[in-house]
Amino acid sequence: MVHSYKIPPLLDEIMTWEKEIKQQVPYLETPTGYFLKFDPNENGGYQSSPADAIMFAGTGMGGIHFSFLTDFGLVTDLNVAPIICVDPMDFGNCARVVANNIKDFFALHFSNHEGLLLNRFESEEDYLEYLKPKEEDAESYEYFDKKMWDLQKNEVRELAIKRFGFQHILDGYSYLQEVRQARLKELFVTTFDGLGIASHGTAVDSLKKQAPHPWHMKEIPYREVEKMNAYIESAEQAGLFGFIRDCQVQGMDDYEVIRVIYDRLVSFGFPLEAERLVNCMDI
Repeated sequence: MVHSYKIPPLLDEIMTWEKEIKQQVPYLETPTGYFLKFDPNENGGYQSSPADAIMFAGTGMGGIHFSFLTDFGLVTDLNVAPIICVDPMDFGNCARVVANNIKDFFALHFSNHEGLLLNRFESEEDYLEYLKPKEEDAESYEYFDKKMWDLQKNEVRELAIKRFGFQHILDGYSYLQEVRQARLKELFVTTFDGLGIASHGTAVDSLKKQAPHPWHMKEIPYREVEKMNAYIESAEQAGLFGFIRDCQVQGMDDYEVIRVIYDRLVSFGFPLEAERLVNCMDI
């Protein structure tokens, strides 16, 4: 089940476009505000970066990054892969879905919903409060001209909408709620990080009938290495995938356990996911 993931044309075009307009907006570190890249082997490099994710954008802030979620090979076309935000410092809530696909991700970004993509809000009221202009937001400093920064950001936004035809998303909060509700309906295994294991509407009846791992929605027993390894060596795919998600969100990084998971993933035909896992778990 080895997949060869190709860069979505939109991401490729935006990366090229950024280079073209960079000189027009010298006040911005990058035109989009992200450090864009594409390497199918790269998932972000943090323990909380899902093994079945492919990073495409870094923020340069606290390790926060955005990735395509492939749901362990279920999604083979990255044009339609869900987009997740991974915030390694938001312990216990490190990963969350933020858009249905790469096009919606950039549409949200260029609709002034960067804050919604980057942050977790408990309610719509919290988000609306966040959007209110604040006195410090208008301040400039000796080495930073806020007005120039805003002017060039708006210039990039207008250029992007004209070049790529992004539709303005007025109510970003409602959009995100709809995306996450739809995701929940697709889950047949829940996990601590909230991402779960999804079907995406495809025929995966055999997976749906498989049981979750023995510590499903519980704390993983770090010291019971033999018991965990025995489970991994006989685990079915759905249970193993859920176990991997829970290991990552709970920071379970025992060398022996991760190596056994690696071997099991490879035996199932997931060498890319296996390599990403050992790399981000520092094995």
